[in-house]
Amino acid sequence: MSNPYSHYPDFYQAEPKHIPDPIATVLETYSHIPRDQQLSHILKVRNRAYEAHPYPCLGRFRFIELDLSSHPLYHDYVLPQLQRPSSDKDSPTPLFLDLGTCLGQDIRKLIFDGADPQHIYGSDIVLDFISAGYDLFKDEDRFPRDHFICPADVFDESEDNNLAVLDGKVDILHATAVFHLFSGEQQFAVAERCFKLLRKTPGSRALVLGAQVGNVKARESVRQDGVKRFRHDEESWRELWEYVCAKEEFRDVVKKVEVSAVLKERKIGDAEQAKHIGSTEEGFRWMVWQVWVEF
Repeated sequence: MSNPYSHYPDFYQAEPKHIPDPIATVLETYSHIPRDQQLSHILKVRNRAYEAHPYPCLGRFRFIELDLSSHPLYHDYVLPQLQRPSSDKDSPTPLFLDLGTCLGQDIRKLIFDGADPQHIYGSDIVLDFISAGYDLFKDEDRFPRDHFICPADVFDESEDNNLAVLDGKVDILHATAVFHLFSGEQQFAVAERCFKLLRKTPGSRALVLGAQVGNVKARESVRQDGVKRFRHDEESWRELWEYVCAKEEFRDVVKKVEVSAVLKERKIGDAEQAKHIGSTEEGFRWMVWQVWVEF
């Protein structure tokens, strides 16, 4: 496949340099796709989706990287919580939402690792991503399509927005590579939308976790097309969540918020891609974070 969007070379790779073992294992064991057939299968799904939606997550094969399972809290908290039997009335299984699910790759990894599919949901703004995910993982008979909330616009404040069906019901919310797509002001709105989704039962706590582009010094980043995006450091990220939970809508129900973030060096793609994506900007880091909210 030639690149139909050659004026965005940073968005596109003809093939992945390799298929990471975690996703290869999921495709082999969960989706029953032999390893020697996985490259052609991935390319077929990616190329079809990319022609309609030339997004970096498709063009650069970000969807074959499993972000959630590499988070420090995945094995210590997230997976054990979602493996609990649904029949436990004293401690029911939490509800999990993957916000910005892309092709649902992190959801499939959760299910592969033994999480209960009935308590797992995903959302994205692009409806075609959901169909592409089923094409990739071949599991429409095992994971219900109505557990994908799509299209889901985090900035839609109307009462009938699609995400509203989960308002006040989410116990664990994952959002990797979401916040860094937006300006500082927009990120406050995204954090507020996350708070609306959380279950606020008195005495309970909820977890929001993820990872994204950050910087050693909080700063605004302007893309070549003029779009503004904000890069957080640990302090500004904490201040964002503290500000949101102090808003009138939440301050009477939130007892405590604990924010942790770690900035890590991370190589993204080759030198040309890194330049366009921003990883060569001064102070670039990959920020892994978690937010505990007590009600």
